[in-house]
Amino acid sequence: MSDLQTQLNTVKANESWLEKIKRYIPGYDGYVNRDNARELDTIVRNQLASRLEQNKARIKNTVSNLSKNKRLFETQDIDKIEKKNENCIAQFKSAARGYSGAFDVVKVKEDKLNRLYEFDNSLLSDVEGINSLFVTLENNSAANLDVNQDVSKVSSSLDELLRKFQERENILSSLN
Repeated sequence: MSDLQTQLNTVKANESWLEKIKRYIPGYDGYVNRDNARELDTIVRNQLASRLEQNKARIKNTVSNLSKNKRLFETQDIDKIEKKNENCIAQFKSAARGYSGAFDVVKVKEDKLNRLYEFDNSLLSDVEGINSLFVTLENNSAANLDVNQDVSKVSSSLDELLRKFQERENILSSLN
């Protein structure tokens, strides 16, 4: 994804003629831009969650592979990373939106909203890295290789992703 302003310009270009006329009302243009930016940020977080949800099938396959190879004792650690993955998904889906409503006391400026959007967008590469670790875990379990190191990498990467996402709260609290 590109930066927030490019995304907002794309949304603006696709507006109907009535929506374009409404933008001439004083204050309306900024309100609509912030609302669109908030929606774009939500879309990015939902993409992050969706990409992590792809790992559910990989986890199932890994457990199945370990079971077939009579290594059920190793699935305990798989359960832990499955819970961490679910926690990440829940965090992304339930995170606070970047901008409050028109009548809320605390307002978020567009430059700060852009910072929040860029932060969420930067997490995409982290999620892709985690997904590739899950693929490696699944492949190694299918090949009946030791997966302890893979599980450890996935676990620490998910912990790091959660820690990094908690920084988002700091960004939101500094937006006042």
